[in-house]
Amino acid sequence: MTTKYLYIMGSASGAGKTTLCEGLLAQLLLDGYQPEQLAYIKPMTQCTDKQAVTIFCESKHIAHRSITSLVFKKGFSKNFIDGLSKNSSLLLEDILAEITQISTGKDIVIVDGVGGPSTGSVIGVSNVDIALSLNAPVLFVGKPGIGAAIDDTVLALSFMQQQGIKNIALVYNKIPAAKLISIKYYVSKRLAELLPNIPVLDFIIDYRQLDSEAKLQSARMLSQWLHSHIFR
Repeated sequence: MTTKYLYIMGSASGAGKTTLCEGLLAQLLLDGYQPEQLAYIKPMTQCTDKQAVTIFCESKHIAHRSITSLVFKKGFSKNFIDGLSKNSSLLLEDILAEITQISTGKDIVIVDGVGGPSTGSVIGVSNVDIALSLNAPVLFVGKPGIGAAIDDTVLALSFMQQQGIKNIALVYNKIPAAKLISIKYYVSKRLAELLPNIPVLDFIIDYRQLDSEAKLQSARMLSQWLHSHIFR
C-alpha cells in the first residue's frame, strides 16, 4: 500500500488551513474511509494550544499529531542562525521520521502547514521543503478579497513552482457571504488569465457563517476533486 499525502498550505497564519483539514477528514469518513486508514499531522507549529482538528481526530479515533519536534518558540530562529540548534538536514530528517511513523498503514495523510509556503525558510525547512520530500500535492488556501488575494496567490505559487512543486490547486476561504458572488467572479476570471493551468476548486464562505450542511457540501466538493486527481 502506498500512502497518499495532501499538503495544505495557506497565504499566512489564520487562512483557515486547519479548519479545512478537519472538513476534509470528516468528508473522507463519509466517503467510506475507516478512521484507521487516515492520519493528520502538523509537522511544524507556532501554536501549542489544542486545536479543533485535534479534538475531532480524538473523537473519531484518527491518528494525529498536532505538535511535533519542530515548534517555533521565541528565539528559535536566533539560536539556529547562531548554530545552537540542529542543522537543516537534521531538522528535516526528524520531521520526516515523525511523518513516516504516523503514516504507517495509512491510506491518506493530511499534512497541515504552518504560516505561508516559505515559512521555515529561515531554518532551511519550509513547508515547500517538506511537501517536496513527501512528493505531496498542495492545496493552497488563499485569503478573501480580490486584488490582494490574487497578488498573494501569484507570489506564493511563483515560490512553490520555482522550488519544484507542480501539483497545486486553490481554495479561497473565510469569504464574507455578502461578497461571495463578486469575489468568485473576479478572482476566477483573473486567475484564468494569470494561472491558466492551476485549478480553483472552491470559494468558501467564512465557516462562522455556515451551517453544518454547508460545511460538508464544501468539503464534499474538495473530496471529489481529490479522488479524481490525487487519490485515484
